[in-house]
Amino acid sequence: MLTELAELGQRARKHKRITNAVNFLNLNLLATAFHSLKRDAAVGVDGVTYKDYENNLKDNLQDLYQRVRTQKYQAPPVRRVYIPKGNGKQRPIGIGTLEDRIVQKAVAWMLSVIYEMDFQECSHGFRPKRSCHTALKRLYEVLIERNSRYVVEADVKGCFDNVNHEWLRKFLRHRIADKGMLRLVDKWLKAGVMENGVLIRNEDGVPQGGPVSPVLANIYLHYVLDLWFELRFVKECKGKASLTRYADDFVAVFEEQQDAKRFRAELDKRFTAFALEIAPEKTRVIAFGRYALYYLAKQNKRPESFDFLGFTHYCARSRKGMVIISRKPAKKRRERFIKRIKLWLLQNRHLPVRKQQTHLKEALIGHYQYYGLRNCTNSLSGVRERIKKYWKQSLVKRSQKANRTCTWEILNAKEWFQLPRPRVYNPTV
Repeated sequence: MLTELAELGQRARKHKRITNAVNFLNLNLLATAFHSLKRDAAVGVDGVTYKDYENNLKDNLQDLYQRVRTQKYQAPPVRRVYIPKGNGKQRPIGIGTLEDRIVQKAVAWMLSVIYEMDFQECSHGFRPKRSCHTALKRLYEVLIERNSRYVVEADVKGCFDNVNHEWLRKFLRHRIADKGMLRLVDKWLKAGVMENGVLIRNEDGVPQGGPVSPVLANIYLHYVLDLWFELRFVKECKGKASLTRYADDFVAVFEEQQDAKRFRAELDKRFTAFALEIAPEKTRVIAFGRYALYYLAKQNKRPESFDFLGFTHYCARSRKGMVIISRKPAKKRRERFIKRIKLWLLQNRHLPVRKQQTHLKEALIGHYQYYGLRNCTNSLSGVRERIKKYWKQSLVKRSQKANRTCTWEILNAKEWFQLPRPRVYNPTV
């Protein structure tokens, strides 16, 4: 950790509210933020690339630092683009200018250091030493160790687009008393987006894509959901209750059904008060866990499954007949990955076979590294076999001769046709 951030963290531990926070935003921090950015990232509205800025880096950073220090820095609008989602819809992404990403990155680090000691254990998104895998591990331990009978699966509808600016300012003032820092964040909230040459000013929301946006959304949900659940709601529960959240996806686990139903009912009221909305199609109360399995078996019913962070969680029985909680890659995620590979094969079947193998190897290993948990190798093996099937189909279409030379017997004997087999990359999760 940089010296500036370490000192800021020490001050955050001693003082309830941080003053002169913007003083930690020095030239060294800005330079570190610049070098942490992707060199080939898309450009913002000014068209300046990483290489263009690097050509005169020292003077550019010095000029940027002076503008930030004297509060003359103006946040430019972000360029809005759309990327496809798995359900056929499109997700809006904001692409800021290079200078704006530098300042946002530095401020995001500072906010993370200040709020790290305030965030609850249930929060796992955009925090150091925490990830999707730590969230999955916490949820798995709760489902196994506690008397879990009911699960509330929930999702915030358009969280980044509906963050209320006035509430966010109030939440930031709980920990930050530096008007310079608050004014800098306010500039990003008011910057607006540029779409098809038209500037749109948004009254709410933080544009997805900016380095500071995930941290601001995390702070917002910390006050709206985490503190409310841990400090108020749990105290009124008759049984045990636990929350696991990653960004705007969260799952709550309960021992008593009435607590689960009350949480679902109060969740709408709580979020409405802060201008957020729960997606009804992704929110439900289900009976889940080893005790729920015994209870439902008496009624000739099976417990439902639920998805969280790309994994389907379900109840099963081991070979010895014991009830276990298991996970597997969600079907939507598997199909999305296979569809992307199939499209790539269609567009690149003219490439030499070893280049194709290299790309497929890298894609599969990346897929395995995230989904390679215990009990997931069978599903991953199915993904591997389907990709080999589509690869064979692609090779057959290269020429008429390929119909005779691309049989399974011949291809499986070729070294270049071999793809890595799945293994458990995260045995502790």
